[in-house]
Amino acid sequence: MLVDYLSDVKNAPELCDNFEKNVLEYFFEDGKKEKSNDANYPWTLAYRMFVSPVVACVQLCDLIKPAALRPYQKSMLEAASSLQIPRDIPTIRAFKTQLNFIRQSFKYAAEEISNFCSAFGDEEKIRINEAIHDYLEDCNYSCVAMSVSAVESRLVKLMCLVSPDSKQKLEKKTLGQLVNEYLKNKNKYKKVVPQKHDHLLQLCNTYRIYSVHPKKEKIKPTVAGSILTLAMEFLTDEDTKPEVVKVQLTA
Repeated sequence: MLVDYLSDVKNAPELCDNFEKNVLEYFFEDGKKEKSNDANYPWTLAYRMFVSPVVACVQLCDLIKPAALRPYQKSMLEAASSLQIPRDIPTIRAFKTQLNFIRQSFKYAAEEISNFCSAFGDEEKIRINEAIHDYLEDCNYSCVAMSVSAVESRLVKLMCLVSPDSKQKLEKKTLGQLVNEYLKNKNKYKKVVPQKHDHLLQLCNTYRIYSVHPKKEKIKPTVAGSILTLAMEFLTDEDTKPEVVKVQLTA
């Protein structure tokens, strides 16, 4: 079952609580001992299962870069890394110190992260979650394909607000056809698709071709991460939210 990364990062403090509870229960006799009975507990399957969701949330934050966390992002990544692949076997005090820093950082940015996660529609959320999963697993072609499909889903909704009578026709178009329709009729769609996203739409169309068709062009992790980040930027922009745009069109 695909992980709901957007829900996880929104509830990251609770994930940290569960992580701590499970680790103390499994490896520190419910916190009664300073050192674990298992000298290699960070490399056990159980520990890997507990730590993975927390590390994924930190990695996702490094992508979306909430303003409140930017000064702490490097330290969060270092703390997550020390929990995931420790140089030394952590005592209970060291484990709690690193985890508490991550937990408090997420709490500090809770409102900003919540607003970010609530910007996605149901279909977009499914596709962005899959894109995030692909990115974290180094599946760069799949990451681009799913990021672009999420953008396509939003673009269709926005364009249909301008041309409701053309809904069926627009929904049958490929992303390339939608982008061409938008670029040829910018004045028609300027109220629903801000011009600042022109380059994103063109990039999405270009890399969509590379990702789903057997071309010689390779998609590197940096490109996949950039397309995913730009897609999330487009989808979370207040000026591209269908409910906001709809009100503006009728005002």
